[in-house]
Amino acid sequence: MKIIKLSIVGGLLCATFMLASSAEAQPKFRLPLSSDTSVHYYYDNNSSSGISDWKCGTETYNGHRGTDYSGGPRGRAIFAGAVGTLSYKIDGFGDGYRGSPDGGGFGNYVRLAHSSGYMSYYAHMTKGSVTTKAVGSSIACGEQIGGVGTSGSSTGFHLHFEVRVNGTADDPYSGACGGPISFWVNQGSGSPSTTCQGGTSKTARTVDNNASGFSVIGTWSTGTSATDKHGADYRFKSTAPVSEPATWVTSLNTSASWTVRAWWPAGSNRSSSAPYIVSHGGGTTTVNKNQQVNGGSWQTLGTWSMGGSQNVKLSCWTTTGYVVMADAIRWE
Repeated sequence: MKIIKLSIVGGLLCATFMLASSAEAQPKFRLPLSSDTSVHYYYDNNSSSGISDWKCGTETYNGHRGTDYSGGPRGRAIFAGAVGTLSYKIDGFGDGYRGSPDGGGFGNYVRLAHSSGYMSYYAHMTKGSVTTKAVGSSIACGEQIGGVGTSGSSTGFHLHFEVRVNGTADDPYSGACGGPISFWVNQGSGSPSTTCQGGTSKTARTVDNNASGFSVIGTWSTGTSATDKHGADYRFKSTAPVSEPATWVTSLNTSASWTVRAWWPAGSNRSSSAPYIVSHGGGTTTVNKNQQVNGGSWQTLGTWSMGGSQNVKLSCWTTTGYVVMADAIRWE
């Protein structure tokens, strides 16, 4: 789509300069998810009745004006592709269907305004996931702004990501049938990176209970018998009204939106309301998790904007008669 046809040499020189200037001024986007998906419906670059994606292939449908990243789960974090201003948002619609008029077909969605006349749209979010920030607020690149859903004109979980330049939708991918300018920070071979413009790609951190970033106050026992543990062992403590937490500390390599997850060995004698206290850019948030179930896997505590030194504490101050399990924490 981004191809300029010229007829005279003087015009060619002038238009080439304008194109280069636009490329220098344009915002560059990171992938708006934590990782790429295996199924896509790209922007349709064929203005007639045929179809053509940026690779001159057929992974699109007629008249599609964005890129669909298909698949859930419901609520999967959606991140701002570039720094911008929240210029519009709408929430409150339930799951949609093909042809639904909700949100103009976008269902629950967010629109961000960027430099040089660029706008980005994030559509079909699940109900209740849209950022609570007020319209006009600044949004950081990589900040979570919603969660994947299927609201509006949609038949399954996916994110519709669309870029418009001065009000006209355009293909963010460069290619033989896309255009000479990529809108991505790093398009790679077709799977854009999660690196923000001028920023650093996030490096996931995992702190196990036997790592240098782990510590306890008071007496915590060490266990090895649970088969669903992370690593060689884990720590546990009987619940009691005392302030003797286990603490995991890490240093995050960039300020961005980070998802924090916990791992524990499950069992019937575990607490059903183990209180994890998560530090982040906005302070701390307490998240209670049922450690009687969902052991042996990463369980999400939440997603927050943060960077630098952060920690998670597991308190034993909850309903007595059980134990809390301190195993591993991951930031990603």
